Amino acid sequence: MSKFLKMASVTQKITLALLGLFLMLFLLLHGGINLCMLRSDGGEWFRAAAHFMGTNYIVKVFEVVLFAVFVLHILIGIILQIQNWRARPVGYKVSNKSRTQAGSKFMIYTGILVFIFLCLHMVNFYFVKLGIVEGKYMVELKDTQYIDQASLLQDQDRLAQLNTMFTEMDSISGPQIKQVADNISKADLTQVFGAGFTHYEPDFYNMAKELFNNTAYLIIYLVLLLALGIHLIHAFPSAFHTLGMNGPRVDKPVKAVGAIYAVIIVLMFWAVAIGMNILY
Repeated sequence: MSKFLKMASVTQKITLALLGLFLMLFLLLHGGINLCMLRSDGGEWFRAAAHFMGTNYIVKVFEVVLFAVFVLHILIGIILQIQNWRARPVGYKVSNKSRTQAGSKFMIYTGILVFIFLCLHMVNFYFVKLGIVEGKYMVELKDTQYIDQASLLQDQDRLAQLNTMFTEMDSISGPQIKQVADNISKADLTQVFGAGFTHYEPDFYNMAKELFNNTAYLIIYLVLLLALGIHLIHAFPSAFHTLGMNGPRVDKPVKAVGAIYAVIIVLMFWAVAIGMNILY
């Protein structure tokens, strides 16, 4: 650990910049997938994207890399901030008016809020996927073949519940077979499909609807996203500056692009949260 702490400051900053740019690309991808929830298709597009992201082996490897990047980004950011505080334990009598310094000064605080946002997001979604936290689940009709048929036929109540889960009423044609049974609780999942049944996935669509219709959660989510936007406004040009892409002709365009990027990210996630609240 001591060797890691003694890493050259420049190397730390370059590493932090590269990790940050990687995370910025991920935010665009994640926000784009989330926007699929606003389609009036009952979550079909979003579920297809979530299914791909949750079952593709390349994406699974990417998740491990992404988690490692998050951890490294946070650790290096904390180490750099501690080094800055130690290097300047007593505040200057004359405040530094540099915009970069002003932005840097608040990065640790917006970073803490972003970390809280990340923890909140992981508890409500990613930990459900890992089975650490209970949520809502969905089962595709084709996967009912994996149910213990003998025990199912012996329990008519279970069979009736199963049929109900995969049946929906159409105002014109009457009862229709659903390809996906969604919004299933853990208790119902175990009761109807059996304790040994594993062919189910988290129902992120209905979990998002429920969370975004909780006023307290919605407000906290929007505020934390605003903190993320503020963090990104400084992080974007700072990353390019650290990598040597700076100068009179570059600084203003990079800052403008960074501000536009931050606004787009915030609006993408806000649109989903507010949209799900209004639509449902």
